[in-house]
Amino acid sequence: MGLFTSVKKRFTIQFVGVRLEEQKCKIQLHKLKNGKLVESTKKSFDIVSKDQLSKEVITYLNYLQDEHQQTYITLFLNTLGQGAIDGCNERAFEKLGVDKKSVKSICLDNSFSIYASKIDINWVDKVFAPVGLDFVFSPFLILYHYIQDDLEDQEVQLFILNTHNGLTMMIMQGEKLLYGAFFNVAKEENLLHEDFETGDESTAVNIEDDLFDEIEMDDNDEMQALDDVMEYDDIEHTEYLSEKDARFVKYLDASLKEFYNSDLYENAFITKVKIYDDAGMHKEVIKHIENELLLDTSAENINLLDKILEIAEDEVMNHA
Repeated sequence: MGLFTSVKKRFTIQFVGVRLEEQKCKIQLHKLKNGKLVESTKKSFDIVSKDQLSKEVITYLNYLQDEHQQTYITLFLNTLGQGAIDGCNERAFEKLGVDKKSVKSICLDNSFSIYASKIDINWVDKVFAPVGLDFVFSPFLILYHYIQDDLEDQEVQLFILNTHNGLTMMIMQGEKLLYGAFFNVAKEENLLHEDFETGDESTAVNIEDDLFDEIEMDDNDEMQALDDVMEYDDIEHTEYLSEKDARFVKYLDASLKEFYNSDLYENAFITKVKIYDDAGMHKEVIKHIENELLLDTSAENINLLDKILEIAEDEVMNHA
């Protein structure tokens, strides 16, 4: 333990986790004193758009920072333009058609990269300019923290982080990443419709078109098969599924089809699935994975903001 870290633990430190949804901003606060949790608070604010924080959110976050000098604000990044790639060099990005110059990336354990587009980062900077940010956490980073104990197993496993508007997938064989994908499963997603650096609306992304552009299709019949994957007859009692869960199933099926059929990925059979669920997934979704995809599946309810704060606390208290 360094001297600076030792001194910090004697003072009160606040960690603030922020998650933006379509019309909600959810905030969780952990207050630590002498290295121990002394207060935990949750708040939820209505917002008109994710593109602009409400006055109430700005006032609250600035109040927290004025209250304690040592306040760290962390955002969970749930925008579309991000992913995970096996490898850390430029060739790994080129293989999957990702321009390394247009993204910001981090290499994890000298093994694989997680990245977000610079458009995403510019959007974050613009939206949070009135309050500032200390950390921005990728959903892949969060999921990777959850699965550490499972990586000793050399089986090919699919790990899923299910959040309010996001589906994050990582297919791992031991510590090796075979496939990574993030999809927005909310009703609408406008975050990437404007380049926040240039104001150029020509960068608009249509979510479903973008999804299927990335999937290698042998012919029009395969595309039609994907369009039909979420017909109501496909899942028992589908009428009880929300639009989000239905979209989750469609994107999951399409992603697995891509993984198994594309030459870009190693041909390996997935043996089991572990879901970390922060959004209350319907039981029929899990049944679909088990029965239709024939995969051994387990699910665990989680508190996403708790994990975000845990990672931020560890970063500040133990790695400074």
